[in-house]
Amino acid sequence: QGLSPVIDVTRDPRWGRGEETFGEDPYLVSQMGVNFVRGLQGDDLHTGVLATAKHFVGYGLPEGGMNWAPVHIPARELREVFMLPFETAVKEANLQSLMNAYHELDGVPCVASKELLTDILRDEWGFDGLVVSDYFAIAEAQRTHRLTDSRAQAAKLALEAGIDVELPSTDYYGASLVEAVENGEIEIELVDKIVARHL
Repeated sequence: QGLSPVIDVTRDPRWGRGEETFGEDPYLVSQMGVNFVRGLQGDDLHTGVLATAKHFVGYGLPEGGMNWAPVHIPARELREVFMLPFETAVKEANLQSLMNAYHELDGVPCVASKELLTDILRDEWGFDGLVVSDYFAIAEAQRTHRLTDSRAQAAKLALEAGIDVELPSTDYYGASLVEAVENGEIEIELVDKIVARHL
């Protein structure tokens, strides 16, 4: 699995990750993204590599240009500019993996946004691949965003939103998740749904 391409549209030159992107134009970023995904995945995933488009979504316009800072983008601009490369990669290049962004969007951290990761990505666009967390993003739901003070609840929020794989290791999706399932905090049906996507 390749953790590329970065198809964030960047609109703030102060943001320190601008050099990772294809720039500020959504059409250019979309076309670069589609061809990058096709190049990695090839015509047959048995001989290709899963492409992982990142970071979903709006990461390139953080408040004050600061990495991980909240993002304030109106719904129409979010759709027409920042989501466009991701939608294009899903619909035109059969993107098979996507990574969430760290920040919060309209007050909701992307790692816990069912609207982004399930309603739009899967139900509306038809994405059928895997959603992977940016490194430690599930932990950040607890530590930085303070959505919960429980590791199990942070894992549950991510699972319910649509995060299939925790990266870089199974910290929150490891022993604490097993314990949460065993004590009834997390329903096994939720885990089954995620596992079925892997299979």
